[in-house]
Amino acid sequence: MRNLASLSQLMVFARIAETGSLSAAARELNITPSAVSKSLTQLEERLGILLIRRTTRSMVLTEGGRALMQHTATILDSLDEALNETSQYRSYPAGPLLLTCSVAFGCSQLSSILGRFVEAFPQVQVNISLDDRCVDLNEENYDVALRITASTVWNHASRKLAPIHWVYCAAPGYLERHGRIESPDDLASHRCLVYPAMTLDGSWTFQRGSEVRHVKVQGCMISNSSLALLAATREQHGVACLPTYVVANNILSGELEVVLPDYRSAITHTLYAMYFRSKYTNPTIRGFIDFIVDDLGSIPPWDAALRAHLPFLVDE
Repeated sequence: MRNLASLSQLMVFARIAETGSLSAAARELNITPSAVSKSLTQLEERLGILLIRRTTRSMVLTEGGRALMQHTATILDSLDEALNETSQYRSYPAGPLLLTCSVAFGCSQLSSILGRFVEAFPQVQVNISLDDRCVDLNEENYDVALRITASTVWNHASRKLAPIHWVYCAAPGYLERHGRIESPDDLASHRCLVYPAMTLDGSWTFQRGSEVRHVKVQGCMISNSSLALLAATREQHGVACLPTYVVANNILSGELEVVLPDYRSAITHTLYAMYFRSKYTNPTIRGFIDFIVDDLGSIPPWDAALRAHLPFLVDE
């Protein structure tokens, strides 16, 4: 007679092994820690071996636990692939869609895009995780990762969604107090709010046609959050280099002013949708990616709105 463990017990075991914690596994599975502990105990009793050695400070897989985890990972991957392949026989988006993207893009743009998506496809339930980490799709359970990157090397299938432009801007009140900026060199004497990924050897880079200029800047504030730098810029603390998808509405309202509008940043990024190629047969995943491509169009709405303020966008 086969000694079968239930699929749910294997799923619980896998989450414990991957997270290293009963409470963390419980949070991810949306069940109680006591239910997680009970499931693990039942699985160990059914198999007649200890799978995880538990102490007050750690949880370590036994040799038998490591062997079972290897097989369990293969089983769950095969099940996921089978479900995705079967779902292709449904021709419309429906069911859960697990997304992840950066905090800034999620707050400034993705919420409205998803609002239009679920209005068009009401049978889809979207779960969004906003995280500035570069999430590894091999290790975490997401269907699509929206990433803004300058890289073109990764291990997943991807689809280009939009170019990402950065502009230099400041509050009118700040410029009135500290002086107008007529050339990139003027920034050397200004208070600069610095996003590290937009500097090259401590310099901001400016491009106008084929001309590229580098200006060393002294950052009075440095942050990896464009939302934090936007807040500081609005409060008249300095000049910042910000992505147009974050700052477009502030420029259009006159709250912020583009500094040196004839120049763009020489550092550019691209928005991609990344996904597992095997999952693209899933109509919900394929439908979402197709929708966002159509929704953004050849020029994303935030850039289209700024064409009167940024001359370099007119040529694109």
